[in-house]
Amino acid sequence: MKLPRIALSIRAQLLLVLTVFLALPWLGYEYVRELERVLRDAQERTLAGTAQAVATALHDRPRLFASPPDPIASFARERADVRAGTPSLPPSASPEIAQIIEGLSRTTARIWVIDRDGVVLARAGSLKPPVPQLPPESFWGRIGRATIGRLYALVLEQPAEDFSDDAATRGAPSGRDVEGALAGILTTDRRKTSDGKAVIVSAAHPVWVGDQVRGVVVAEETGNAVVAERNRAFERLFNIVLAVLLVGSLALTAYATWLSSRIRRLRDDAERAIDESGRIRGALASSDAGDEIGDLSRSFSSVLARLAEYASYQEKMASRLSHELRTPVAVVRSSLDNLKAARLPDDARVYIARAQDGLTRLTQILTRMTEAARLEQSLSDVDRAPFDLVPVVSGCVDGVRLVYPDARIAYDAPSQPIIVDGAPELIAQMLDKLLANAVEFANGGAIGVSVARTDGAVRLAIANDGPPLPEGMAGRLFESMVSVRPGGEPGVPHLGLGLYIVRVIAQFHGGTAQAANRADGTGVVVSVTLPTAGAN
Repeated sequence: MKLPRIALSIRAQLLLVLTVFLALPWLGYEYVRELERVLRDAQERTLAGTAQAVATALHDRPRLFASPPDPIASFARERADVRAGTPSLPPSASPEIAQIIEGLSRTTARIWVIDRDGVVLARAGSLKPPVPQLPPESFWGRIGRATIGRLYALVLEQPAEDFSDDAATRGAPSGRDVEGALAGILTTDRRKTSDGKAVIVSAAHPVWVGDQVRGVVVAEETGNAVVAERNRAFERLFNIVLAVLLVGSLALTAYATWLSSRIRRLRDDAERAIDESGRIRGALASSDAGDEIGDLSRSFSSVLARLAEYASYQEKMASRLSHELRTPVAVVRSSLDNLKAARLPDDARVYIARAQDGLTRLTQILTRMTEAARLEQSLSDVDRAPFDLVPVVSGCVDGVRLVYPDARIAYDAPSQPIIVDGAPELIAQMLDKLLANAVEFANGGAIGVSVARTDGAVRLAIANDGPPLPEGMAGRLFESMVSVRPGGEPGVPHLGLGLYIVRVIAQFHGGTAQAANRADGTGVVVSVTLPTAGAN
């Protein structure tokens, strides 16, 4: 089964090619995912380095894990913890360890030091950063946040700073990382907060005293910084991608429109250069552009110029040939007349008669060729004037009846005059061609001639019995040198110029000529439609 052909304009094809760039958002998404993975790994390595640095400061210092608590310092820490809203450290906490980790802690990280029994010896820092003082937002910033920012907020996970982590603040941290550190291995872990709003990344490092693990340093930080950085990268990247797609689409659409308009102009120029009858009206205006369309335009212009020269040569060939042949034809005619007057045997006179018949046919051919050539040349000098078409058609029908007394011609015309603007002698010449053509093809059958008014025009139709037109010939019948006669009248040459003259005269009067088979296939109808006076 043949698939249907899909017609797409150049603009649609270029926009279809632009869909390839839709892969850019997917590539950007994959890039952002890879960036997030890299940032998470970097965060885990940073926390591991922090935990290792604190543990290094506590290595091989058994006194820090065996000193009795300071009641005054414990009371001060308890008062500070209550004022901060966090659970107080137990009385066994070590003030010296607290002083060590206080200098190493960061604002976005929390550091724990616990012993092997899970007792919290020190804690510093907070997972919630202080609220920053943001500068006033610009107008375009507010517009962006209210439009595309809302879209990003729907598709991207947003960092939440209002989380709660009751599981860790109620006691010492515990988990896979602490268990690994107690086993002597630096371990990282990720867990969600108790309310599920944030992810806590932790790294636990063992504290060695000799060859024994006496405690664990745990460094914690939320993944909000990574999520925020990922979102900023995603927004920046997709803003650029959207801008590129928008600018690229507009530029490609403008280019496709410009390219299509150039091609359409070339098509229109090529169509205007040739009229309906195939004649070249004028040379094609070539383009001076240096691209392929300019080359095509110049090629079309060159081809049309050569075709115009060849068509002009063909159009002048008939008159030149007729002019060149008249002298030898006259010589042959005079020679035959002299031979006919001389004393010749009877068998020789037979050959002279055949030569005269051939000369007569040749003279008719030259006459018809001259008729067509002179008609085209003389149309520019014809004076146009309004006249009644009905008596012209009636006179032509009467003349054909006298010439062909055996022809059965039925004539139907309105009683009211039909005024057309043109030359009555040309209309009579056109009707003579049509009626002679109908009589020949009817071969004794019926012929119908009718004149009828239409909307602002008059339709002259000549229908005849006889063979129908061959398939595909209805549109070519009025071209020069085209004939569909199977045989015709013996001794009468047919060059296919009769209906060509009909078309030329019809076009001179602003009308058209058409030929079609009858619906029942019993004959042919040739019609000429002419505008009435004042309608064109």
